Amino acid sequence: MENSETNIKENVENVNNDASAECEDVIDDIKNIEDETSNQDEEIIRLNKEIDSLKDILQRRQADFENYKKRNAKMQEEFKKLAVKDFAFDIINVNDDIIRAIEASENISGKKDTETKASFIEGVKLISKRIEEILKKYGIEEIESENMPFNPAYHEALEIENSEHHEEDTVTKVYQKGFKLENHVIRSAKVRVSKPALQKNQETNN
Repeated sequence: MENSETNIKENVENVNNDASAECEDVIDDIKNIEDETSNQDEEIIRLNKEIDSLKDILQRRQADFENYKKRNAKMQEEFKKLAVKDFAFDIINVNDDIIRAIEASENISGKKDTETKASFIEGVKLISKRIEEILKKYGIEEIESENMPFNPAYHEALEIENSEHHEEDTVTKVYQKGFKLENHVIRSAKVRVSKPALQKNQETNN
């Protein structure tokens, strides 16, 4: 009887030991799975960070490339304007000669062939007008000067007079037209400037 009970106890202990061992194995397997899962999660996080970093680099490279294209296009536009500016300067001087020829012809008196004179003047005027149209085509504009406030960026004062009819420095006569290409001055306008009488007196007293 006692042997039977002892055997039963031993069997129960063996079963408990086996069950405990199996539980420990299961727990170890769970821990291993958790460790592997944790490692995988860390790897995924690392890879996501690398992907985000690469995306950021790519976006910055794209932005840099776009900025480069804009700068390059702007530089090309500036070079183009400078080339047109030099060309315009020469054309403007030629047009000045034509205008002077017109003025000289109109002052000629005592000519018998008035029709020839009129035809010559009209032809030269058409040439001058055509030149001005070409200048406008390339964005070249005459600088507004007469009766405008004097601006040293656009005007060159050849003559200064005292005036009681102006409250600020004003261009009252244009001796030679000025031209500009957007913000680029091709040639300043040569002008006469009228200064307010009070300002003139103050400058004299000083």
